Amino acid sequence: MKLNRIFASLVILAATASTSLAAGVVSISWNNCTGPNAASTPGGAPLNAFVSVLGQTQTAQSYQCVTVGQQPGGVRDAWRFDPNGCEGSSFFTLNHLAPASVVKTCPSFQGTLASLQIKDYSYDAVSGKVKIVLANAYPNGGAGNPAATNASVRYFLANYVFDLTFATPGPSDANAGTCGGVEVPACFGLVSASWLDTAGNEISWTHGNDFLTVNDPNHVQSCPATVPAQSTTWGKVKGQYR
Repeated sequence: MKLNRIFASLVILAATASTSLAAGVVSISWNNCTGPNAASTPGGAPLNAFVSVLGQTQTAQSYQCVTVGQQPGGVRDAWRFDPNGCEGSSFFTLNHLAPASVVKTCPSFQGTLASLQIKDYSYDAVSGKVKIVLANAYPNGGAGNPAATNASVRYFLANYVFDLTFATPGPSDANAGTCGGVEVPACFGLVSASWLDTAGNEISWTHGNDFLTVNDPNHVQSCPATVPAQSTTWGKVKGQYR
């Protein structure tokens, strides 16, 4: 399909070179682009997470970010937004454009350019973890978005909307249509974030705040220590779609 061909070409370009050029610092937060990294919820309402970058001075033609979520003993039904999960895909939204609530202070990294995206929320039964993937490319011949190079501007990369309307503490109740386990401490770690420059080099962003917690006021998970950093190349990210 056309989307896969475009990203396949980016993979080939990225494989030809690497660089350690300085770039921006990427962070993840609750509520907005500069919000807290801890949240609490009994379920019943959405939670919003934002990925953003500050200090970017070089033109990017695409970017990707990967976030891994976990709970002790495995992710519970409350956070199963994968296609086969209790919540299901329709209750999770991955935005690649800044919503109106943040766009004035945290404009979209892609600006007004058209783009093609790969978006995925998956669950690994072996590890008991979930993975959120966004890959976003601008099909403008590699010119990228030179407007998003102001080091003093924080740019929006992604927004995860977890609709916890049917999430509840305790076990799930199939008769009531609820998804249990929301009270169990949860951690979401930004394990990989990188971009392609106009020459096709893949550059990893430096991490600022790279984890979020939910219902973990005493930090019992030692998050992000339990979410190891992963060196995720464009090829590995795209490979799951071949």
